[in-house]
Amino acid sequence: MKQKPSDSPIKRWTVLFIVSVAMMMGYVFWDIVSPLSTTLKAPLSEGGMAWTATEYGFYAGSYSIFNIFLLMLFLGGVILDKCGIRFTGLLATGLMLGGAAVNWWALKHVDPTLYVEMPFTLFGLIPEHLKTQVLISAIGFGLFGVGCDITGITVSKVVTKWFTGHELASAMGIQVAMARLGTASAISLSPVIAQSYGLSAPLLVGTIMLLIGFLMFVVYTFMDKSIDKTSEEISSVKENELEKPIQENIQEEPSATKLSETKAPSLLRNYGFWLIALLCVLFYTSLRPFLKFATDVLVNKYGLDPVTAGWIVSLLPYGTIVLTPLFGSIYDRIGHGATLMLIGSALVLVCHIVLALPMVNATWVASMVMILLGVAFSLVPSAMWPSVPKLVPLKWLGTSYSIIYYVQNIGLMLAPMLVGNIIDHYTSADGHVDFTVPMSVFALLALGATLIAALLLFMDRRHHYGLEQANIKNKN
Repeated sequence: MKQKPSDSPIKRWTVLFIVSVAMMMGYVFWDIVSPLSTTLKAPLSEGGMAWTATEYGFYAGSYSIFNIFLLMLFLGGVILDKCGIRFTGLLATGLMLGGAAVNWWALKHVDPTLYVEMPFTLFGLIPEHLKTQVLISAIGFGLFGVGCDITGITVSKVVTKWFTGHELASAMGIQVAMARLGTASAISLSPVIAQSYGLSAPLLVGTIMLLIGFLMFVVYTFMDKSIDKTSEEISSVKENELEKPIQENIQEEPSATKLSETKAPSLLRNYGFWLIALLCVLFYTSLRPFLKFATDVLVNKYGLDPVTAGWIVSLLPYGTIVLTPLFGSIYDRIGHGATLMLIGSALVLVCHIVLALPMVNATWVASMVMILLGVAFSLVPSAMWPSVPKLVPLKWLGTSYSIIYYVQNIGLMLAPMLVGNIIDHYTSADGHVDFTVPMSVFALLALGATLIAALLLFMDRRHHYGLEQANIKNKN
């Protein structure tokens, strides 16, 4: 009998490489501005844009604005489940590219001395008197965010489609590792590019990377079409070869499928699913917005220059490149996914507490903390994302991922805006920032993630979700 393309290791790992590169380019642009925060806040006379921390926080949080207020992630999940992977992936990668181009244009061509009055301030988190450059940059970054997150749920469904029954957690771990490579490259190289070619140059590079990602997904669409065609042929052969008594049994499957479809929304009320969603928002909000300010933390607390600080911060994502596939492989073969999530969340909590302590200011401590955060940033995603298919059927996976991403985006929007306002409040007249309170905010988020992870482990033992079980089934 003809095999599915996903049964071929060469084909499924080639697919993984293609879609992972497309996603990696999104992460390059997502963090391309992060190490430039100090330069953006510098006066115009010193080559900066004179942004305030509040404006920078608004820009960083704008990634999620359209996803939240226009419900774009829900729409993206529905489009993915109804229109398929090929259409959704091309739409999403195209949105990333377009939004990035707008963001680059604003930083390159819009006068930073022009201002606009904002009609709403989101309870004071958005400045009333905002730079036009910041607003247009935020619109572009928001469009990019829509595309990036829909690309994320699309790639997750691609990996699930090709690796179910195979090395699912390992594949997702590698995909996450390549995304972290994008983050690490952006954080470490962006300051160097900016110093040599200007502040907007890193965004131009990031936009070109997204063009490459779009073209990579175009290539994938042909492979996706092949697996769908082969699956239809296999299904047709099975129906023709089955004897009548067996056909009668199969006739019951459509009704069973129909029943599962009607019950699918009830699966979204599964306690385990919502605990995963809460863990996602708390864990990622304690880390991703932190990366937006991490260079500033090292510059102000440890007295480092921006380039050196950028390299130290890049230790965090660089460490995940090897560790995420490793932990994914452990989950595939040994299990203990809920335990991995608990350990990772607790590790983030400890690291943020250390960074919040004002008396701990040795450079080696900062380097060690970044390495440990990299370990934590590997532990949780390597177990969290492969756990979702254990709770939700494939038919509803796109919608389910979109719900998780939507909840995550609430934190990714609010946290940078809140922390940006706090930083402005704790900035002295000479420009020095006391990061004790801002880091305490991240520590509280990590504490919440740790408590949710502990509850998830308890609920898994009680309801037998299978999160502690290995993903690769023993065929003996």
